[in-house]
Amino acid sequence: MQVQYIPARISEARATRFFNRRRPGNLFGCLRRRSSMVRQENSTQKILPYLELVWMPYYLIDLQVSSHKGTGEIAVSVEACSGAFALFQMHADLVADTPKEEMLPILLPEDEVIPYARKQLLQTIMRRRGQRGKPVIEEHLNTAIFYYPFWVCYSRSRSGALDIQLQDALTGERGGNRNRAGVLNAFTYLSHQKKAGS
Repeated sequence: MQVQYIPARISEARATRFFNRRRPGNLFGCLRRRSSMVRQENSTQKILPYLELVWMPYYLIDLQVSSHKGTGEIAVSVEACSGAFALFQMHADLVADTPKEEMLPILLPEDEVIPYARKQLLQTIMRRRGQRGKPVIEEHLNTAIFYYPFWVCYSRSRSGALDIQLQDALTGERGGNRNRAGVLNAFTYLSHQKKAGS
């Protein structure tokens, strides 16, 4: 099944270096992981720590706006597992194909996401300086789904619980708290689905 997605630019080797970098969480390199981090796609018993590339679903929503300059469109994205909102300007990066790695499920329904996107865009517009010339949101034009890549590093916390860290597989930056919440929501949903089917 072909989908729209933004290809990853960060290789597995770069992601491994990112998660092994010196930082406060590993006492600036003093607590280096003993085993190498590798993807283990065909193994049911994964040895921690390991890496996995996953594709997070996003709604791409086009909204019509008007101002003293006339009518136009603003594209926004809403992450479909946690609701993280952003203006979208990456149309040229979208490709249509089938990613080999796991695509996470869509958890938020479209009929809830569209009014949420309108509200978030309105708040973004109102935060701009000055009241003159601000666009007015008129109507919803189109909704599509696209997928965005994240490297996930699975490890054990000091308490023994499973822990994850994220790296944006396009920019190389650390995944934010909303991204992490979205991945955890998706994994929780998949776990419940698996238990219900067993």
